[in-house]
Parts: sequence; C-alpha cells; structure tokens
Amino acid sequence: MRENRDVSNSTPNHTPEPSDAASLRAPLVPTSDFSQFLPVQVPILPWQNAKLLSQTLGDTVYVSSAFATAIRLELQLGVPAQRGEIGVRIPVTAPDSWSEFFCLDDASLQLSRALRAEVSAPEVLENPQTCATLLSHLADNGWYGIEIEVRGENLNPQLIQVAQHAADAGLHPGLSVLPGTLHSQNHGIISAFETVSLDLLNGTQPRREQLKYLAAQRVVGKIIDAKSSERTNLEAALETLVLMRAKLPSQSEVVVGIAGDFGLESLTLPLREDLDFVAKTRLAGAQAKILEALDLASALTQGKTTVASAFVADVLSRAGKATSLPV
Repeated sequence: MRENRDVSNSTPNHTPEPSDAASLRAPLVPTSDFSQFLPVQVPILPWQNAKLLSQTLGDTVYVSSAFATAIRLELQLGVPAQRGEIGVRIPVTAPDSWSEFFCLDDASLQLSRALRAEVSAPEVLENPQTCATLLSHLADNGWYGIEIEVRGENLNPQLIQVAQHAADAGLHPGLSVLPGTLHSQNHGIISAFETVSLDLLNGTQPRREQLKYLAAQRVVGKIIDAKSSERTNLEAALETLVLMRAKLPSQSEVVVGIAGDFGLESLTLPLREDLDFVAKTRLAGAQAKILEALDLASALTQGKTTVASAFVADVLSRAGKATSLPV
C-alpha cells in the first residue's frame, strides 16, 4: 500500500542524532508489501546534499552517514537489499573521489550487497589499470557488481576481458546498451555478461530477432526516465515490458529499470533557503520514480490488481490533464 511507503516531508528536526537518521534504524527489510526479491533496479537517491536529504526525511542526516542513509531509505521503500539493485555512478578517471563511495562503516557494510557501480565503457577501456584498481576496491568493500554503459551500437571486444576480470574479483558484470546493440557481431561480447540492461525510453520495442542475441539470465528494461518530472505512463510501460518478456526465453528474468540518475550534479551546490520549489522537491520526485518502478515490477510479476490503485491514479491524472480539470 502507498501508506506503507510514504516518507515524511516535514521540516527536519535538528536535534543531534547518531550517525544514521533515527527513522532508518529499523532492520533492513522493506516496510512495503513488496517482496524482497522484486525485480527492480534504481539509481541511488541524491545523497551528496545531506541537508536536502534531511528535509525530505524530516530528520537530521549527517554528511558522514548520508550515503548509507540514502541506501537504507531505498530499501525501506521496497528496493531489494541484494543483487546490486541500486546503481551508483562512479567516475573511473577520478580515483581521488572514490573514498566517498566506500565510506560505509562496519555496522552498515551489509548494505554493499545492494550496490552496483555504474561506469562508462570509454573510461573503462581507456584506463585499464585504474579500472582494475576500481574492481579491487568494489570487491574489497563487498559491492555486488559493476555495470558498463555503452551508448553506441558496436561493442569493443575488450569488454569481454573486463567482464572476466570483474567475475574473477567476485563481482557480477552487467552491460547497459541500446536495443540497436543487439546484433550478430556483438553476440559473443554480450554473452560475457550475466545481466543486460536495455534503454527503452524512446519507445522502440526490441524485435524478437534482436532479443535472441541476449544470453543473459536477467534483462533489465529501463522504461522509467529519472530526469523527467512527468508521471510514467504505467499502462504503456507495462505493455512494453510484457511484450519484451514474451519474446525472451522462458528462463529469462525481466527486471524493471530506471534510466539515468537523479541529478546528482545539481545537488553539489550549497542548499540555499531561497532555493526554488523545483529544486526542493527534486528528492521527493526521485522517490516517486522509485515507487513507479516498484509498482511496475509488482504488476509484472504478481499481476496489475496487486497495485490497482497506482494504475487508477495514473489514469485519473492523465484524464485530468487532458480535460484541464484538477484531479
């Protein structure tokens, strides 16, 4: 139910608290009705601005614990606590910044199994030694895996070695591509990855002959836009995912994904008291996108009736916009 996943947006209490927000001290199990193993992948919440995170939670979040707090909040919303379902973008070429990603203390270290590093293919391929160091850091800190993003339609064969190095380090390698990447020349490279994410935002439905090149057991359909302030059309998104699943082998798992991140770069500026409304609600919007992903994942695996209220609200909202009537 929505009520179980609501997060207070009241003014934060600035009374000193321990390192983690008091509201997030509960055991690492979802407070929603969703299964812990619901197939969904999301970006991490914008955690660099602890004050903005505090305002959204209605509780004090310290800089030192903001990273862990953002992860805990997503787990309490219903995101699974394992299999690297929370993506964290890490710059391969800026190792001096890596310490902020490997800051979990011993009490929070178990959160690492929910994390996967998101990196760009050019950075990985052009900096092999730095990439090897990053893989070592990820493994040492208990991260689940690494996802390599490729924006072109032709894959570099060296990606096979990167996937193997990741697996040798105990990490789970994933690949994020466009549907146009699924062709015969890339088949051997794609098969080196156990998870493949497809960007479906442009509405292009992968053809059956394209999907046959997917050897991955997990196929992530990135159908929700993290950058958009508009509601996701849940009916259309669910139809796209169902049609894609019908074209895949029966053993393949289809996962609901969010494309992009939640605008981390916009939160590097100091939070001002006169910050405009859009900026102040950015984090709340990120939570809304996560809930959309959870609703879609539930509808995909358990049937639309399990989250009927979410689909009804979406339809009413669109009807209100179409008729210029408030809903």
